[in-house]
Amino acid sequence: MACAGIGASGCGLLLDLASDDPTPNNGPTAPGPGGQGAGADLGTATYPPGAVTPPALHSWTAKSLKPSKYRLGYALAPSEGEAIDTAFREYTRRVGYRTNNNDTFRWVPPPGCSGDMHCVYAELVTEDAAALAPVVERFRARKATEHLSTMDLAVLIVTFVQNIEYEIPGKEPFGILPPALVVSRKKGDCDSKALVAHVILGALGYDTVMLSSTAHKHAMLGIVLPVQGTKLTFGGRGYAFTELTARGSPIGHVNPSLLRPNDWKAEPFRFPTGTKLTSKPEPSVPAAPSVAAPKVPRPRP
Repeated sequence: MACAGIGASGCGLLLDLASDDPTPNNGPTAPGPGGQGAGADLGTATYPPGAVTPPALHSWTAKSLKPSKYRLGYALAPSEGEAIDTAFREYTRRVGYRTNNNDTFRWVPPPGCSGDMHCVYAELVTEDAAALAPVVERFRARKATEHLSTMDLAVLIVTFVQNIEYEIPGKEPFGILPPALVVSRKKGDCDSKALVAHVILGALGYDTVMLSSTAHKHAMLGIVLPVQGTKLTFGGRGYAFTELTARGSPIGHVNPSLLRPNDWKAEPFRFPTGTKLTSKPEPSVPAAPSVAAPKVPRPRP
């Protein structure tokens, strides 16, 4: 017999490490004299191919890269956006999702899904992988033309997602906005944005995992990369904490207050598609401190 699960929706905080130099996300960056300072235009990703719709224009800064300013458009046909939203809401009906009056929700997790949100994340990733494939190809093309390292490509993608406006999707089921809608609407909260990065990086061959904390009502992404910083050990591998709600937050950085208490855990699920990177591995760096994944009791029915 299925048991009802109880969970909390929404992210509990917003961090911004780049408030002194934020990059507006309201359209292309104007070129300077002679075209200098225009940054790099990654083009427009369109889904489905050939769709005629005004793109959502993203502009962001990746300070460690040259150039440091980037632009990308995403044109998602309105009919496809509606289909993605409808599919997610149909899933929530199948699992008996309903809200309570205190920012919590109840649902009936499918077998093997109780205790966390990994089945919900898997559903969203499966539904949205095709719609975000053109975005993946824009980043893949940038890697190929500029011969980006594995690390530089990850930074480019992470900073792209970090610059998407933070907004809690209060009326969305589970408090999550589907990844493709995050990019097309240019807004999302912690787990919604982390899922975007998970889809794009996973399709490019990176080993990533969703990380969540009940105590802090927060979610991040874990990425296997040779970086200094804080990592969570899961399955014998170290996943660098990656904060997607803070512009400019380096991969591996986590606010110390988010480790007190430390109830962070990985929420793994199978990625539906994926293409391995062909670039050579980054040179190894000294091992960074790891945070052991603590055991968190599952909610009682």
